[in-house]
Amino acid sequence: MAGLYLHIPFCTRKCHYCNFYSLASAKYKPELVQALLKEIELQKNYFQNEKLESIYFGGGTPSLLNEQELNLIFEKINNTFSIDKQAEITFEANPNDLNKEYLRLLQKTPINRLSIGVQSFHDNELIYLNRLHNAEEAKSAIKRAQDFGFFALNLDLIYGIPIASSKSWQNNLEAFKALQIDHLSAYNLTREENTAYDILIKKGKYAAPNDVQGEAHFKQLLAFAKENNLEQYEISNFAFNQKYAVHNTNYWRRKKYLGIGPSAHSFNLLSRSWNIAQLKPYIEAINQNQLPNESERLSKADEWNETLMTGLRTKWGVDIDYLKQNFDADWVETFQHQTQKYIENGQLLLNKSVYQLSEKGLFFADGIASEFFRVNTTKSNE
Repeated sequence: MAGLYLHIPFCTRKCHYCNFYSLASAKYKPELVQALLKEIELQKNYFQNEKLESIYFGGGTPSLLNEQELNLIFEKINNTFSIDKQAEITFEANPNDLNKEYLRLLQKTPINRLSIGVQSFHDNELIYLNRLHNAEEAKSAIKRAQDFGFFALNLDLIYGIPIASSKSWQNNLEAFKALQIDHLSAYNLTREENTAYDILIKKGKYAAPNDVQGEAHFKQLLAFAKENNLEQYEISNFAFNQKYAVHNTNYWRRKKYLGIGPSAHSFNLLSRSWNIAQLKPYIEAINQNQLPNESERLSKADEWNETLMTGLRTKWGVDIDYLKQNFDADWVETFQHQTQKYIENGQLLLNKSVYQLSEKGLFFADGIASEFFRVNTTKSNE
């Protein structure tokens, strides 16, 4: 089983914090759609007949696609790949796009899950992030989606916003609970280089994110999850009744996926590739039947590092038996020695053969995982 990702790089307006490849214009949308169709055709053998168990429309703003464009894309996917009958098909959308007409359009498609970028239910925080919707529009959009039969929903929220208080963050979590949604993605606000947020900080107009505040909000989030039987199955992802996001879970569990569109990434277990993050050069290359990507074959060190980085982010952790079966014994022995200090300080747990981050260690997951990395001595570009 594998996953398909389609990157739609258009936005009505860029959010201050966003570092994904996107453009505040849809000028070349018709040309982009045709290029997506052609890239799907060019990549038809990528999965070697494996079935798709997930399809994900991300961006940018996929909800800028119209009915004809969506129909063309689904027709091409259906004619090119084998799709599992139970496949999760997720569509990212902004609240301001989910009016009755657009939801009626989405009802006609195979889309069975919506991921709604709310970020906050407080108007001052939404303005701070440069979002287009307000809090009331967000709540109305979610209820409207449910009325149209979209019950598999994900809600995106952001914590660690400098102007947010612990009370406003708690209110956001309570608003999520009241809307009876089965999945929450909650992300700590980060300062990414060359974003509008980064520039505003450099100009002294915005405050930089505060790690102390971010950690406090994260602890609030974990307490809320415990109180409400909301399972944290990945650092930033929570679900009721094991309603995990299939597509994103496959990323963390290192399954195959194909990325279509400018800046999209792909992984076939042996190598990773990534498309150029420029719209016009992407379209021009595809029109000449060329894949505008770079590719890198994974070394054993890459595999090791990714296994630890992704595994420690999830509830499934890292199984020492898997490491022993797939990697050098010296590496495993060194890893077991290195983990001792994190076990002793309570940031890492060893449950039978599985290493998992404790609640104390979760906020520092990337830093802890990097302590166990192997240095690459063989790099191979394909």
